[in-house]
Amino acid sequence: MNKDVKFRRNVYIILVCVLLLAIATQIARSKFVLEFSHNGSLQEKYQTIKQNYFASGKKKPDLSEPSNRNYCLLFDGHDELSIGIKNNTEQVLNYMKQPHSTVDLTDGDVDFEQCQAVLMTASLQLLNDEVKEIENYVSNGGYMFIMRLDDPTDTFIQIYRKLGFVSFAYLVGDTGIDLTSNVLVNQSGVSYKENFIYNNVLAGEIEKDVLLMARTGQNYPLMWKKQYGSGAFLVFNGSSLDTKDTRGLIAGGISMLEPDYIYPIFNTKLFYMDDFPAPIPQGINDTIYAEYQRETPVFFHEIWWPQMIKAAKLHDIKYTAVAIQTYQDNVHAPFVPLDDEELHNLIGYGREVIKSGGEIGIHGYNHQSLQMNKEVADFFEYKIWDSQEDMEASVKTVLNYIARAFPKYAVMSYVPPSNVLGAEGRQALVNAWPELAVISSLYMVDPSNRAYVQEFEIADDGIIEMPRVTSGYFDTEYNKWVEANTITSIGVFSHFIHPDDLLDEDRGRQQKWKDLYRDFEHLLERLHTTYPWLRSITSAEAAIGVAHQLQSNMDVIKNNKELKVKTTSEAESQYFIFRTDKKIGKLVNCSVRKIDTDTYLVTAFKQDFTIGLGR
Repeated sequence: MNKDVKFRRNVYIILVCVLLLAIATQIARSKFVLEFSHNGSLQEKYQTIKQNYFASGKKKPDLSEPSNRNYCLLFDGHDELSIGIKNNTEQVLNYMKQPHSTVDLTDGDVDFEQCQAVLMTASLQLLNDEVKEIENYVSNGGYMFIMRLDDPTDTFIQIYRKLGFVSFAYLVGDTGIDLTSNVLVNQSGVSYKENFIYNNVLAGEIEKDVLLMARTGQNYPLMWKKQYGSGAFLVFNGSSLDTKDTRGLIAGGISMLEPDYIYPIFNTKLFYMDDFPAPIPQGINDTIYAEYQRETPVFFHEIWWPQMIKAAKLHDIKYTAVAIQTYQDNVHAPFVPLDDEELHNLIGYGREVIKSGGEIGIHGYNHQSLQMNKEVADFFEYKIWDSQEDMEASVKTVLNYIARAFPKYAVMSYVPPSNVLGAEGRQALVNAWPELAVISSLYMVDPSNRAYVQEFEIADDGIIEMPRVTSGYFDTEYNKWVEANTITSIGVFSHFIHPDDLLDEDRGRQQKWKDLYRDFEHLLERLHTTYPWLRSITSAEAAIGVAHQLQSNMDVIKNNKELKVKTTSEAESQYFIFRTDKKIGKLVNCSVRKIDTDTYLVTAFKQDFTIGLGR
């Protein structure tokens, strides 16, 4: 009898386990279906944005009653450095939705009283006749950002005490930066010692009561704010604000120049995985086999991929994985389908990417960049495509390949191999891929002029340009510097890795995987600790918010008691960085989260919102 009871009990346990397994499977399947549905809704939103973009004549909607805020950006049309800083600053102001006008001081005059603030990229010597006017403008409540200094001239001698100098000598070259403030968000007290930061600085001593924002590596004052009357001067005592990797200093400086300053950001944390899913090299890698006793494909399946999924869950990351169909170098149509093994890998890995909240995009049919420049092709040891038609055929082939694995999935994002994309290749993408929403290449300037370098923008054909900023499994000082500047200026972390970085001597630093993975986790943990407010999001998800913000206008009206913001954005939520030393009061149509000293992330739920200000 006891045996029968025990038998029946075991049967019930088995049945319950089967039932629970069925429920778990159904839940997983439902989540997978929901992710597919979510992807389809993103495609619908993108098509609506694209239609509205063309219907509006590619113009932003106007505000009904804009205030007359205007920044005056002064430059010297005959000075290469001045022009470079002017161009860089103008792009920052565009992202910040700050109306501005530019004046070439070699052939134009400035009405300072019409300026909300003055940004000076030219040498001070061009303002010889306007020194008294500038002093009166700032003293009466104006704001002026001096964005570079030169060897002292008569003009500088007239104004140097107002700028905060006690004494001065001559220009010296210096590297590195010590941040003595949070001009870069969450970077107060951080030092960057490497020589990728170089400035010609005016050696001297500044007053003790100025707000020192940064020093050079040799302790020269580099950036500070000096109150003068009812206004203030902001001084950058250097020569490096003409590069993209200093845009955070520009945006941070502007936001700390005036009181109670707010500007929009994209607020996105993007993580791209290039060449994945893709064919994995067969055979044995000596380093991997010595450590794990596994052939390379087995290592990636059993060790690398589970750990990458684990890292994403622990550190709030969503992968945008961009697939490759083959590493064959064929650039002539027709392009034949591959065997079922690679399709099986695409389905297996791709399902886990989607179920984890990630996205599948395309890196290419193969790894031959879509371009027709022989010099560029020779550098990368690639083949040249003979025609745009062959490129289009390759794009259609890889789209069909992914459709075999995920028939109802809308593929929306493209990353060019080696970040190289020619004009013909870009047109091939547009012609062959109607659902294409995003192209993600590089943000930083490529000195060799081979890469496809982007700004965050909507291109003339409606594609959303969303460049990546940093790369690799481990932190470098330069990556952290660029990251801090980009997050401060536009609220974007956009990073990419390759599965085979660990097999490459340079990209993997000749480290064992366990050490490289430890560095990878450290990178993600530091990122999450430093910027916990960034939204973990995929490429297509981010594109919708980016497009809405790019196509919106903004106006701010403020007094001592409140700050009112009006926008034309169609986004469900908008994000802003707000700098104030006042207490936050009553909030209307928004929420506020403190992210640094006197620095807040504002999330707005409607086009117009209000932040109350206390004392």
